[in-house]
Amino acid sequence: MKQAKLSTNSSKSVPITDINQLKAQFLTDMELAGLASASRNRYLIAVEQLIKYCWCSPAELTESQVNQYLLERHRQNPAKGTFKVMRFALRFFFQETVGCDWHLFKKK
Repeated sequence: MKQAKLSTNSSKSVPITDINQLKAQFLTDMELAGLASASRNRYLIAVEQLIKYCWCSPAELTESQVNQYLLERHRQNPAKGTFKVMRFALRFFFQETVGCDWHLFKKK
């Protein structure tokens, strides 16, 4: 049986099962961290929006690409609280689930 593939901007294909495994791990990480159900839902939406924007597995993204995404979203003038939740969600996802130690998410 063939695996479904998700097209990416870089002309590579990412198995959808890889993204589903990341999602499952992300949900587990958030639950173990004690995030409330509403917070987990908002964080999941933020990561799903990133996936829809880049059309690839977020694990393949570079720090520069995520920084550019955040900058573009910030320029759309979202409510301050909305942007903070999105940034915190991406920080949690990339640090805890993907294991990236990026300067982008360090305290300034």
